[in-house]
Amino acid sequence: MSTSLVGSAVTRIDGPLKVTGAAPYAVDHPLENLAVGVGVPSTIGNGRVTRIDASAAQAMPGVLAVLHHGNSEPLYRPGGPFEQESRAGESRPPFEDDNVYYYGQFVALVVANTFEQASEAAVAVKVEYAADKSSVVLEDEDRAAGDPKQHYQRGDPEEAYASAPVTIDYTYETPTETHNPMEMHGTIAEWNGNRLRLYETTQGVVNHRNVMSEMLGVPLDRIEVISPFCGSGFGGKLFPWPQSLLAAMAAKKVGRPVRVTVPRSLMFTTVGHRPQTRQRMRLGAERDGTLVAILQDVLQPTSKIDSFTENCTGVTRMLYNCSNVSTTQEVVALNIGTPTPMRGPGTTPGLYALDAAMDDLALKLKMDPLELRLKNYADMDEGEKLPFSSKHLRECYQTGAERFGWSKRNPVVGSMKRGNEILGWGMGTATWHAGRGSATVRVRLGADGRVRASSATQDIGTGTYTVFAIVVAQTLGIPIERVDVVLGDTALPPGPMSGGSTATASVLPAIDKATDNVTSLLFELA
Repeated sequence: MSTSLVGSAVTRIDGPLKVTGAAPYAVDHPLENLAVGVGVPSTIGNGRVTRIDASAAQAMPGVLAVLHHGNSEPLYRPGGPFEQESRAGESRPPFEDDNVYYYGQFVALVVANTFEQASEAAVAVKVEYAADKSSVVLEDEDRAAGDPKQHYQRGDPEEAYASAPVTIDYTYETPTETHNPMEMHGTIAEWNGNRLRLYETTQGVVNHRNVMSEMLGVPLDRIEVISPFCGSGFGGKLFPWPQSLLAAMAAKKVGRPVRVTVPRSLMFTTVGHRPQTRQRMRLGAERDGTLVAILQDVLQPTSKIDSFTENCTGVTRMLYNCSNVSTTQEVVALNIGTPTPMRGPGTTPGLYALDAAMDDLALKLKMDPLELRLKNYADMDEGEKLPFSSKHLRECYQTGAERFGWSKRNPVVGSMKRGNEILGWGMGTATWHAGRGSATVRVRLGADGRVRASSATQDIGTGTYTVFAIVVAQTLGIPIERVDVVLGDTALPPGPMSGGSTATASVLPAIDKATDNVTSLLFELA
């Protein structure tokens, strides 16, 4: 083709399906005889269930079953770090026991013919508790005994800080953040004999299948996870949450496909969040701005079920040139749902504290904040003791300053105005790693002149369908309209998760190689 598709404005190939409403999301699949499950969430944050009276609910019209700990088959915890691509959002299976670990935890599930019938019956389920005091803020619990969850040190940061001519010692906090994508978490489960098919909203169909296999005790080859479209996830849909298991349990119980959707109100409790962070930052510097010590101590909550670490300290070890660095991170187990990755997990709150501290140091030094960062520019990753494969931060600083007119900035507070408005000019530094994983792609040439590219990865709204089509069309020299892309099904060759900004980088080499291979094979046959 004379015109390169790569880098050109291309209409998304999935665009017509989305704008016409024809794109099938997780709970949109029109299965026959579909039943609906509605969860009964706990109304306490800590304690145990002493009694569940579902008699009134079971007698209501359309109700098929009420599942809870007392009548459900046991499930299993996933392998997690012991298995590849086997991570659940919450490792505790639903209804594992009578314990309640956080407000909103599912304690029962009502299954009925319609959503309205299931919702009405869920309200009629009577749950009695033995409640204990809930711990929901960092001050409620003592820190875990023993060493911090993470600890790193180079040089002698305490001594360097104590002897530094200029120091700051501030604590920075970030609040809890929740994902709340447009498409809430939802699952349709369908059994065909001993085989299970799950229609999901997920950022990782392969991991989702693996976790379901382990927790349900069903062989991998008997589970298929389908997610053709995902209404965004932001990290909250990387790993399976309890509603997926509940749908599978309910479908097996009633012998019909079952749909379970997490209501918007429970999106704040049962499907993960970015945890609060409290970060003490101590910086020591010479009077010319040279950093001599960086000390970062992070405290964050996790759940009583899973120990999740929001890794805030990794970026501190490498962003600025400094010989004496110490970072620690501690977690406190509270009566909250398990946290989960969210948009630059760890790095985002970690950068906020580090860069805010650099601004505060610049203010104390009466030094331009950009000059302070350039003064301490890192030419290598001092944490890993390795050179950067590529780094153009200095050029970013220069270009940004020129385009913004940074030289015109007056650092005196309230000095810069536009009419009656006071303007504040600031700058900050951000970074994110360039990651890549494994991927398998199949490219098939059809007798009708069309090309099919497929992989068990997924498109979470970021354009993965179109990326596949562009590369295949570009490599083969055919119109993009002749390329069919099939994603979001574990029956396809295994592909990567859509997380950490790595999916496109992972699939691109595989698409290119598969397309080259099929071209070579075609020439051999010819």
